[in-house]
Amino acid sequence: MKLIKYINSLNILSLALVCILGASGLLMSCEEEDTMGSEVVLLSYGPSGVKHGDTIKFIGLNLDKVSAIVLQPEIEITDFLTKSSTLIEITVPKAAQAGLVTLKTKDGDIETKSPLSFEVPVTITSITAEARPGSTITVTGDLLNWVESVTFKDGLLVEEFVSQSLTELVVEVPMEAQTGFLIFSSGGTDPLTFASENELVVTLPAVTSLSPTAVRHTENLTINGTDLDLVTSIGFGGDLTVTKDNFVSQAASKIVVAVPAMTLKGTLTLNQLSPVSVVTSQSLTIVLPVGTAAAPAVAVPGVDNLTITGTDLDLVAQLSLPSVDPIAAANFVSHSPTEIVLSVPEGTKSGGITYTTIHGYSANLGVNVVVPGAGPSPLGLTLYDDEVFFGGGDWSWNTDVSDNASTEQFYSGSKSWKYSTASDGGVSAGGMSGVDATGMNVFAFSLYGGPGTDGATVAAILGSDGADVWGNYNSVTISEGEWTEFEIDLANYPDVNLANVTRWIFKVEGVTGTTIYVDRVGFDLGGPKPLAIDMFDESVNFGGGDWSWNTDVSDNANTEQAYAGSVSWKFSTASDGGVSAGGMTGVDASGMSVLSFAIYGGPGTNGASVAAILGSDGSDVWGNYNAVTITEGAWTEFNLDLSNYPDVNLANVTRWIFKVEGVTGTTIYVDRVGFN
Repeated sequence: MKLIKYINSLNILSLALVCILGASGLLMSCEEEDTMGSEVVLLSYGPSGVKHGDTIKFIGLNLDKVSAIVLQPEIEITDFLTKSSTLIEITVPKAAQAGLVTLKTKDGDIETKSPLSFEVPVTITSITAEARPGSTITVTGDLLNWVESVTFKDGLLVEEFVSQSLTELVVEVPMEAQTGFLIFSSGGTDPLTFASENELVVTLPAVTSLSPTAVRHTENLTINGTDLDLVTSIGFGGDLTVTKDNFVSQAASKIVVAVPAMTLKGTLTLNQLSPVSVVTSQSLTIVLPVGTAAAPAVAVPGVDNLTITGTDLDLVAQLSLPSVDPIAAANFVSHSPTEIVLSVPEGTKSGGITYTTIHGYSANLGVNVVVPGAGPSPLGLTLYDDEVFFGGGDWSWNTDVSDNASTEQFYSGSKSWKYSTASDGGVSAGGMSGVDATGMNVFAFSLYGGPGTDGATVAAILGSDGADVWGNYNSVTISEGEWTEFEIDLANYPDVNLANVTRWIFKVEGVTGTTIYVDRVGFDLGGPKPLAIDMFDESVNFGGGDWSWNTDVSDNANTEQAYAGSVSWKFSTASDGGVSAGGMTGVDASGMSVLSFAIYGGPGTNGASVAAILGSDGSDVWGNYNAVTITEGAWTEFNLDLSNYPDVNLANVTRWIFKVEGVTGTTIYVDRVGFN
């Protein structure tokens, strides 16, 4: 900067001229005095924005009387480079900061009107690499006393420091700090803002282990690790949070916390004042009651006790069986960690059992209660069921065994009629007092096929007026090793006098040497019979909901058509959707033989194929694709052998689906879906 030479003059004109010289960069300190005499007068000093180590000049009158110059902060300089009555020159020390300057004389101090400022090239040589929230970091360098603020990640500003000097800055790391670059801001005539070369790593809590890894609700969990004293709250599975005020204890290496009563299994989330959370790599398992078996396989409500075996059953406060009020543990027959025995209440239906723990947590126990189905309903007219009615007797022929009170197999009651022949004989009851079946619609009976009879044809013959009517020959196909219920429309017996039926006959055809069992023989009005396990009939059971798709109409309480009861499920789609009930509490069909359902075909569906799909364990098993053919304008009942569903877990059925194939835009009605 060009040095301006000042003329020592006391007149006002000269003084004004000197004041103008401030435009050259010198800071002015002019006073309007008519006379100055021997007083010390500072006219200007500078330049402004000088760097440390540079020379600053003080211009005025009688400056030779100045004994010292004081810079901020309290830096007294007596060693002048130049000193005369009109000029003083000094070197700016590194420690000097911006502020007013004081000239000391024996007659008193003279303080500048304007502050001295500097151009400060702050430099940093090192920064602590990693620190915990609440601890300090040390910054070394030069001119650090000019740093005015340090900003952590996400604008977290620190303007007050633990200590600050020319070469060192000590900063406390805020509790909210997170790993990131630091931003430094310094003062001076040309303020600087610059970032650290490397990120400051802010230490996070770390978990080394959970103990125990499996814990019951409300029991204490120990979390081991490092820097755990930074944790302000812990998030558990199930969106539950425990704050530090509710920890049992907390230290840098360990936290002890009681597990909330509604916690679900999963990882833990450790929160701190910093927005960065720590998720454990280890999952916490919550010990809950688990049922492994329930006996008997079929329990009679109001009669049987149900024994549930499993683990941690002592946690159960109450059990809920389908369709009845919850049963409190105090009302169990017996209760231990591995077994619960309870009476099955009247009104219980088949389905999954749920529990509520002593801490109020509820879930599925994992076992089902199965109660007897309604069983075959009584016939309108019974000719044989455990005994022969209407005075009839055993009129079987070619007999090896004919036992009408056999307990080996039975479909209704507790007995059936066992018949064996080594030739081609038949089982028959005859000589009955005339039975009037004119008000009935079907000839009803049930047959069980012995060894070698699978697919065999059995002739079903009636006699009337004391004569057998073989000309009205009606046959059915039986299955080996299982009961099949049959109903033959009485219109197929036109030559039988239904007002005076006197005999019935069942004869296996085309097979020599057979054994069959006969039960529940008589006449009835016909129609569907109750299912052993009912998934839909009037309503969706086992907690299921409407999971149909591509739906125009899906009405599971429709009264337009009904196969059993008064309503069915009407489903219409303009594309290729399907009708479905899903989300059921696992249905245990492991003791069943067939999937039973009835479908009524709407317009344009005659001969259409319908896929019948089951799902289990929450997944649909489309690989077990089974199809039936429906009839337009009529109900058809289907019974699909469950062996056709090898990939379905029959102990945990959760969904059923019926989908019309190959036809776009269909309407069907579905009714009476379940297992037998």
